[in-house]
Amino acid sequence: MAGLELLSDQGYRLDGRKPSELRKVQARMGVFAQADGSAYIEQGNTKALAVVYGPHEVRGSRSKTLHDRAVINCQYSMATFSTAERKRRPHGDRKSSEMSLHLKQTFEAAVLTQLYPRSQIDIYVKILQSDGGNYSACVNAATLAVIDAGIPMRDYVCACSAGFVEDTPLADLSHVEESGGGTSLALALLPRGGQIALLQMDARLHQDHLDTLIEAAMTACKGLSDVLDSVVRQHLQEWVRGVTVPAGNQEQEHWLHLLHLLQSWVFSASPCISVEKAPALHLLRKASEMGLLSDPNRRRALTNLLTRLNTPLCVVCYLAGVAWFMGLAFEPFTLRTYMSENAMGSTMVEEKFGSGERALATAREFAAHKKKAEGMPVDWLVKAMQSRGLEVFTQSFSRTLPFPDENKERYMVRGTNVYGILRAPRGPRTESLVLSAPCSPDNNNNQAVGLLLGLAQYFRGQIYWAKDIIFLVNEHDLIGMQAWLEGYHHTNTTGMSWTPLHGRAGSIQAALCLELSTDVVTSLDLVLEGLNGQLPNLDLANLFYAFCQKIGVLCTIQGKLQRNDWDSSSGYNHAVQTMLLMVLKQASGRPWGDHGLFLRYHIEAVSIRGINSFRQYKTDATTIGKLLEGMFRKLNNLLERLHQSYFFYLLPSLSRFVSIGYYMPAFGLLTLILLLRVSSKKSVHALDLWVQLGTLSTGMEDGLAEGEQASSTGVLSVLTPLVISHLTGMALYMLPVLSQETAVEHFPVSETEAVVLTAIAIYTAGLALPHNTHRVLSGEGTEQGWRVLKLVAVLYMAVLLGCTALINFSLGFILALTLVPVAAFVTPHVPRVLSACVMVALSPGFTLLYCVFIYQELQEAPVSLLEGWNIYLSVISQGILDHSLYGSLVYPLLSLFVYPCWLLLWNILFWK
Repeated sequence: MAGLELLSDQGYRLDGRKPSELRKVQARMGVFAQADGSAYIEQGNTKALAVVYGPHEVRGSRSKTLHDRAVINCQYSMATFSTAERKRRPHGDRKSSEMSLHLKQTFEAAVLTQLYPRSQIDIYVKILQSDGGNYSACVNAATLAVIDAGIPMRDYVCACSAGFVEDTPLADLSHVEESGGGTSLALALLPRGGQIALLQMDARLHQDHLDTLIEAAMTACKGLSDVLDSVVRQHLQEWVRGVTVPAGNQEQEHWLHLLHLLQSWVFSASPCISVEKAPALHLLRKASEMGLLSDPNRRRALTNLLTRLNTPLCVVCYLAGVAWFMGLAFEPFTLRTYMSENAMGSTMVEEKFGSGERALATAREFAAHKKKAEGMPVDWLVKAMQSRGLEVFTQSFSRTLPFPDENKERYMVRGTNVYGILRAPRGPRTESLVLSAPCSPDNNNNQAVGLLLGLAQYFRGQIYWAKDIIFLVNEHDLIGMQAWLEGYHHTNTTGMSWTPLHGRAGSIQAALCLELSTDVVTSLDLVLEGLNGQLPNLDLANLFYAFCQKIGVLCTIQGKLQRNDWDSSSGYNHAVQTMLLMVLKQASGRPWGDHGLFLRYHIEAVSIRGINSFRQYKTDATTIGKLLEGMFRKLNNLLERLHQSYFFYLLPSLSRFVSIGYYMPAFGLLTLILLLRVSSKKSVHALDLWVQLGTLSTGMEDGLAEGEQASSTGVLSVLTPLVISHLTGMALYMLPVLSQETAVEHFPVSETEAVVLTAIAIYTAGLALPHNTHRVLSGEGTEQGWRVLKLVAVLYMAVLLGCTALINFSLGFILALTLVPVAAFVTPHVPRVLSACVMVALSPGFTLLYCVFIYQELQEAPVSLLEGWNIYLSVISQGILDHSLYGSLVYPLLSLFVYPCWLLLWNILFWK
């Protein structure tokens, strides 16, 4: 078609428009609820649809992630029916790829991508009907969709096409005008600053006409920006008119006030959406979708229902949590153990160790030299390891305890660790395994040292080792192991003095700690519990159990045999006792064997302990050596650290386990009570209490000064008990060790007794503090004050128990059993004497006392009250020592956080 036919003599175009006139534009926002943002636009007969997702995490290859800004992904496509020519239009054709690139460049210049680093924004545009100006329609539709998604931009980005007919510039070309053979260009503009985001031209143009054509396109873009701005404002106004706020509801009136503020913010005189206003639009829309500005009658009805049934729900949740936990030991509710690591999936290795008798002879020789040296026979061990072809090294260490350990009668500890390294003949020597045996006092564990030396001699003659093997004999059990591990990893977290290690193997992948106290071993007990409740990878326990089954060794866990009569009451009780023993040991936070210190360094380790309790069974040293040989050969096959199986579990038996997904609901049911607590004389829902406390007091304008004074008084009444409770906790943590010398001078007690009794005295003094600590500074308490304090205490407890349970489930669950009921019933209005007795009985100190008696009962070694009290005092001193020596966190957790949290509830009980 000739150019003259595109423009009449009167200056009108084929569709009746003037040269600079735009086609009719119609647009809508929010056409899809599933997308983050969406828009539909019609420019004449050209129709486009845009959808935006994000910002979200970068999908696909991580190599395209940008650390300082977001990645914009644009995809352009045309519907099959969009043109008169019906044909398939694949997404990857050249035209679509070119258009997608142009859209990407356009919005990279307009969107504030630096606000969303390491994220991705997806923009999908589709042409539903094509009649010229496809790029312009796509840009305009995408702009509205980006605004609808709440993504901030520098300005509207508007696009329009322009062309020449007989030296006359035409704006917003149709398909016929684009096909007329003249020169045309497409321009994307940021109108407020006049910045050009993209300029594309398909044919040659004389330089004299370029400025004129660009000016025509920019004028058209500015006109389109007014149209888009009106569409955005109309969309918001329609949404605002649809919001209903019931009268008389103070909470909704606050939201209405916020609505008016945001509305006036968005409807400012500025003709564009700034970086702040686009998220404001998104916030208002999302608030409406979440029901925050809707009629709250349904939500209020649910809150009232929960309020009326608060007490029964709390009781049901508590009983359900306890029942769930007790049901974990029922075999149909547990999972059968299985090997997750492929390298250890089969026990098809031939164990050939046969030097058990020689190992026992070596053990007797070791015992003789130990008795002669009155301690660790270092020189003899060095010669024995060297004669077996090992590279032998020693390490000296010393440690002064904060107070004497009366259980083991030691205060200044000095010792020497001896270890030999068997270098791998078939590997790069970058990884290693450890077999350790502690040198215990008297005649304990001599057999383990003899078997260790026997295995070292046997392993030295094998050629299949791909990892270095370290044979370690450590003195003073855990203290020596702590010194060796710190020296091996170049760390000093406990203040111990030790000499540097002169020999080192590769990175330690796994460790087995052997303890054999008698010549007659009837069964092997697996010890898993490590420092702060850490557990090794379950595959290590599965490996031990698999080889015990293969070789025919009687194996136990928690000193209890495997039983198959799970459907009987005695079988169930046996599984419950085994699981409860594991829970109590894990909750103690102390390492129950040398392996417990390896776990701190992410080294999977277990202790294998030989016991002599079941007289009808006997296991000789050769069989134990074969078991260790098989386990080491399987660990030798590992290509990476153990990671595929579980790290969080409970074991009612060696063949069944309870994963974290099964036991955490029991804890969740207990902590749910903290959201459904009982408050005042009537039940008040936690969320409802939060809303009540956030409600503004009436008469704020008339009594502003009085309100400010009351607010400051209320803050002091809450902060005072909070500060005093934590200061008491700090005294409980620090003073027992610091004041031992003073106590010994003034009282006829030993250093250990002074530490323990000082801790008990400070714990008791916390109860004798002024019951109304909230009145120390404020002078009086208010009804709102104790409610605020209880809300703080409950939230504090919920966070504290939740974090504890994630690290040490057993400790968190035991604390929840006793602390949650206290938080549920305590108010200033309950009978104080009875409530005070109940609170003391459920305090952290008494919880520890109960655990001592329960543990002794589960061990089938019941004790009297006096014996139990002595064990209780010993447990307290050992907990303080474990914290100082090994970094156990149970004592600081109880003294610095749990006890102060309990004191907050104690203050609520005596609130006036």
